[in-house]
Amino acid sequence: MTKKKTQKLPKYVRQRSWGAYQYKRNVPKHLVQQVGKSTLYHALGDTYSQMIINLPVVHKSVESFLQRLEGETPADRTLALVEATYGRKAAEQLEAGEVDDNLDHALWALAHEVEDEVEPMVFAHLLGASLPPKVFTLEVAYETYAKFKDVENVENKNLQKYLNRSKADLIKTLGKVTFSETPLIKITRLNALAYRDALLARVSPASTERYITVVKAVVNHSIDELGLSGFNNPFNKLKVKGAAATRGDRLSLSEVEIMAVREVIPSEDLLALYEALVTTGARLAEVSGALCGDIDLQHRAIHIRPNDIRGVKSPSSIRVIPLSDKAFDLLFALKHGREDTEPLFSRYGRPNGNTAASAALMKHFRKVVTERKKAMHSLRHRKADQLRAVECPEEIRKALLGHSNREVAARYGDGYSLEVLKKWLSQTWG
Repeated sequence: MTKKKTQKLPKYVRQRSWGAYQYKRNVPKHLVQQVGKSTLYHALGDTYSQMIINLPVVHKSVESFLQRLEGETPADRTLALVEATYGRKAAEQLEAGEVDDNLDHALWALAHEVEDEVEPMVFAHLLGASLPPKVFTLEVAYETYAKFKDVENVENKNLQKYLNRSKADLIKTLGKVTFSETPLIKITRLNALAYRDALLARVSPASTERYITVVKAVVNHSIDELGLSGFNNPFNKLKVKGAAATRGDRLSLSEVEIMAVREVIPSEDLLALYEALVTTGARLAEVSGALCGDIDLQHRAIHIRPNDIRGVKSPSSIRVIPLSDKAFDLLFALKHGREDTEPLFSRYGRPNGNTAASAALMKHFRKVVTERKKAMHSLRHRKADQLRAVECPEEIRKALLGHSNREVAARYGDGYSLEVLKKWLSQTWG
């Protein structure tokens, strides 16, 4: 008799003998005294599906709690201590400055109980039942913007990456004190220039401009939220020499080169990926991160939409692209007999799998194309050139390539039909 395979559970999750699921997290040893216990438990539900739904919420709450215990300011540590003793609601009341008589007495008692164990400022916060006003810093601006943009959503992975990288660069350049403690309105143009120059010393002008654009968006959001009409964003209009795109940044590929690369790709999955990129002009990550269910058999098209493997660059990137007969046949061969929820590309259908796919394709690409200004992304440039050559309307080009469309009229309705898209795209297949 074959033993039933036990389903692998996510980290910190265990299943009780009666079937219910529970979150179990050991408290770091140096925090046990503050928490009052060595292990944290939370119910996650009676079924696997309930557990999957509840786990992210519980995990985020626990992570936040432990981070507050590790807080860098006395106010953070005071809130963590209050939460550990009296619960989250009491900590929120103290943080909001809404302390009633009952909580006031409780905090006074807690202060005397831990007086010999905590630093003087924590003792003072507890005894006075109040915290100093929260300073709106660059760090708070990032937190506010991330929450507004819902960066933990799978659709916003790319934005989350840029936020994390730009934040790390700001801390490295300006220092932790300036980033986390200096009021936003005291960030100067000199700070912004220092950030720009530090980036230029490390990355290309184009990348520098992209990171600055992220910081500008973060600060502008805070200016709007706080009504700081008299505060000029110091990151606005920073000059980045060499950042402007030129026609020579990426060269298009000739038909001879396209065919030559096709001939040297040995594996079926890479050939299918390459053919899809050649005929659609889609981004590599959009295709390599597709699921089997993204291949539309009825309409012979591919759906570009966010999933657990990868997000999309922007809302305008969500689209359906008609496939040539050759591209469809190759992709269908990968999909055939598999579940819709499985990655279409078994080797590359994972987070950051697009990087591995790009490296694998470039290995063969460079065997026949040695010009450094030509790369896999040149296929998108080629497709844009081909669409212009057949006089495809600009709005339809944007719809096919997933480019942002700022025209008001283009943001309404269901977009162009597949018939219309195929009419123009098929003229480039040759």
